[in-house]
Amino acid sequence: MLDPATQRVAQLFVRHQPAVRSFAIALTGDFVAADDVVQETFLTITSKAAEYDTSRDFTAWACGIARLKVLENRRAARRFSPAVVESLAASVSIEELGEERLPLLLECLEKLPPKARELVNLRYFSEHGPGEIAHLLGRTVAGVNAALLKAREALRECVARRQAAEMGVMS
Repeated sequence: MLDPATQRVAQLFVRHQPAVRSFAIALTGDFVAADDVVQETFLTITSKAAEYDTSRDFTAWACGIARLKVLENRRAARRFSPAVVESLAASVSIEELGEERLPLLLECLEKLPPKARELVNLRYFSEHGPGEIAHLLGRTVAGVNAALLKAREALRECVARRQAAEMGVMS
């Protein structure tokens, strides 16, 4: 069982994950790299749960950690200089990162096939890593990663379709 602070920040992260992911995509320009940054950010946030000041904006805190993760990854890959990452981070508005997408995401999650939904729940709601999920379900890590990738893509496409439909209704 998770301690209350970790549980609270995990729930906040799930709620604000679309904004953090959008931020990571803006900084990396790469969906796969952004997903890695989001996962690393989640791990860091849950490990620092006791340090989170609830009077601070959670999205800003999470995006700050994501920015540091991008810097760490860039430094290791020797891609962008810290100045470039900082410039990109300054150009992205946290307020525009898609909080309105959460209800759509939750609706789309309910429409996933049961096995895909179980994987997503284990990974993002129960905080299990791909290795743990593979062990729990008797699957390979590669199979779990492939299924999670497919589930994330299905969710992404579903949310995009629903957003487009809402925009069509509104115009």
